[in-house]
Amino acid sequence: MAVTAPGPEPRPGRRRELGYTVGEAARVAGVSPTTVRVWERQGLLSSRRSPSGYRYFGEEELARLRRIVYLRSAERLNGAAIHRVLAEETGQAPRARSRNEIPVGPRLRRLRQRRGMTLEQAATAAGLSASFLSSVERDQTGISPASLHKLADTYGATLTSIMRRAAPRLAQLKRPGRRRAIRNHGVTMEQLVDGQTMMDPTIFTVEPGAGSGGNYSHAGEEFVYLLRGSLEIVLGDSERYLLKQGESLYYPSTMEHRWRNPGAEMAQALWVNTPPTF
Repeated sequence: MAVTAPGPEPRPGRRRELGYTVGEAARVAGVSPTTVRVWERQGLLSSRRSPSGYRYFGEEELARLRRIVYLRSAERLNGAAIHRVLAEETGQAPRARSRNEIPVGPRLRRLRQRRGMTLEQAATAAGLSASFLSSVERDQTGISPASLHKLADTYGATLTSIMRRAAPRLAQLKRPGRRRAIRNHGVTMEQLVDGQTMMDPTIFTVEPGAGSGGNYSHAGEEFVYLLRGSLEIVLGDSERYLLKQGESLYYPSTMEHRWRNPGAEMAQALWVNTPPTF
């Protein structure tokens, strides 16, 4: 079957009526045209065709493109995780918060206010944008574990302290379904203890393609035992470990580390930090 090549590109005035070309959209978003085409092939973006065969992006898709650029560069999410975040934000995949899931946004707002910091000051210190932090505080968008850790550190707190509640005694029995949890960007973190302890045991459940969203480090040591699936953990710039079910890893938390689920099925791990500095 013969394929007809696109005709002459429309004049600039006519082009703006149709929308933005790939090159124009790329310049506005600060990425290359090749990147825009790749994201379109991955289904992150959609375009419409002119009668002459050229692709154009409207204002809504341009805003979506800017959001993708942010999630990729600042939150360091991969394509699968970006798909999930965009679906949640546009209401395509709404989810109900479980009764044990912690609303992180209001807690982060209170921490910022106690520190006497403005949105701009806190966002700059944590390497985020003020508009994104505002959305996080209003629980309108999620935040990756790495960015959440950096934000808590900015406030002189830890993710553990945000999740935990006071415990009257050290001996504790935690039953399934009663664990306090944080769920964002395809990662669920369930606290296994409360109060002040020397260890911070947590169950991490990581959806395919999801992960930490970047590097982070903190004081202490940590132990990871993989309960199911697979999990890739990268330490520093050179040490890379692919954990399978039943395997474990122990390392100093002071090393920059990141992690993700490279597999096609859910990964679940018992993760222990000591002391609770994450």
